[in-house]
Amino acid sequence: MVCLALTIGWFLYRAGDDATEVLARNALMEVMGRVSQAIDRQTLSARESLNVVAPPPVPPFEPGDAPAVLPFPKDRKQLEERLWLANFLFDDPSYVYFGGADGSFLGIKQESRNRFMYSVREPEGKNYVSYLRGPGTEMQQAAVQDYDPRTRPWYRQAVERGRETWSSVYTDFRLKHLGINLSKPIFDAEGVLMGVASSSIGLRQLTEFLQQLPLGRNGVAFVTELKGDMIATSLNEPLHEVRDNSTEFKRLTAQQSKSPLVQQAFAEVQRYLTANPAEPGRLILLGARSEGSKIEVAFRLHHDQAGLDWLAISVAPRSDFLGSVTGGVYQTLLLGLVAVCLTFVIGFLLLRWVLRDIRKLTLAAKSIGNGSPFPALNIDRNDEIGQLAQSFQEMERNLRTDRLTNVLNRDSLIAQIDFRRHNASEANPLRFAMLFIDLDRFKAVNDEYGHDEGDKVLVVIAERLQHTLRHDDSVARFGGDEFVVYLHGVSEAEVARTIADKIRHSVNKPIEGRDGHQYTVDASVGVSLYPDDGLDVETLLRVADSRMFDQKRLHRMLSV
Repeated sequence: MVCLALTIGWFLYRAGDDATEVLARNALMEVMGRVSQAIDRQTLSARESLNVVAPPPVPPFEPGDAPAVLPFPKDRKQLEERLWLANFLFDDPSYVYFGGADGSFLGIKQESRNRFMYSVREPEGKNYVSYLRGPGTEMQQAAVQDYDPRTRPWYRQAVERGRETWSSVYTDFRLKHLGINLSKPIFDAEGVLMGVASSSIGLRQLTEFLQQLPLGRNGVAFVTELKGDMIATSLNEPLHEVRDNSTEFKRLTAQQSKSPLVQQAFAEVQRYLTANPAEPGRLILLGARSEGSKIEVAFRLHHDQAGLDWLAISVAPRSDFLGSVTGGVYQTLLLGLVAVCLTFVIGFLLLRWVLRDIRKLTLAAKSIGNGSPFPALNIDRNDEIGQLAQSFQEMERNLRTDRLTNVLNRDSLIAQIDFRRHNASEANPLRFAMLFIDLDRFKAVNDEYGHDEGDKVLVVIAERLQHTLRHDDSVARFGGDEFVVYLHGVSEAEVARTIADKIRHSVNKPIEGRDGHQYTVDASVGVSLYPDDGLDVETLLRVADSRMFDQKRLHRMLSV
């Protein structure tokens, strides 16, 4: 009987430990999905602001045709108009500027909602800094500086590399927070360098985002460069310090963090990258021990051709998720011991009953991670295991749906597509189309009527997209005003474009707002086909996203 009791206890412990591991890892997957969206949002704002100042060539409509190139303005007034447009493209404060090969400089920086810094330098002259409230308002001169853009690192790096380039992360001494620049060399039709356009973004908002994430009692999320220099953290600790007897800031590393979890997690990631090649965009899950207790570590490498290499890392102790499991395990173990003392048969039946429910929880948690359909738990209990079953069902809803619009979220859609790909075969091949949708004129609703009305528009658009699609199709919100639609079985581009036109027609219908207002938004839609345009989800998304931006540029040119 003692051996049987110990066996029961061991099985219960292992089942609880497995369920806790899966629960912790799925919680980290949700966190990492949100962190990746925040990083993409930050880097996209710099790139799109730069594309407004210096638009890339528009791909030709017909194969063999030359791409359409929008000439870069040589007139300061025209350049100033582009800088103002780039500043108003996103809500986040930004700094866009252009340094000419002749030493001229023009930059506009949004420091707050109604406060802008205007900086201008004539060739071989002084740089004049003024403040104003917006385009065309009165300027108040603030400073006169000795400043030559051609000597700055962002200018020299872009010229040396001859392409779009990220700067190193730096510390803004005046604002005392981290920032980064994305710069692009500009050439005329003869290939002569005209200068360098650059977009500068602050990284403080990334830390603020991490500090608002639901990470559990002891969970931590942070972003570093490959060598370990900190970029953002969910902890309330500094990212840089002042060197002794100087005004120079020194960046702090993950190894210098006051949190042992941060140090341990970064060490585990470095150990993994030493033994395995880095795979940008792939989410990696690791298990480890920290001070005797088990921890789960998740990380993803963010890399692009402009030189960005950031590690997003999240770590959580399993003990944070153990409380909801151990109570039920201990209670059941006690009942098992009593049952063993009464009869062997009752104890055996009790063992099967307990393990059955915990196995259901384990299988349900694994289904959340691999994107397969969530099984019915059918657990009707009032103890901690019953509460844990309810928590799994709630977690499934949170992991797979966007909280505002109630459609699928990014990671859930990708997981479901991967699940279908892995279950396809030569006898039953998988073909589908993907639509990348970005709402036009949505920012005007947010700016004029507020974010509550903007959220209402997003909810209505999500409902319209769901009503437009078939039962086997899916729609997901990818963040902000972007949606992605999965069209099951669609293998022809013409069919996909017809559905895209149907979606645009549905989105274009007026939306009733507050105080009798009506809002009308449009949509730019990019199409990609599997397997014609790519064999993995990330490639299909990039193709559809690129085609969406091509359509958006066409809309802008046609509306001028």
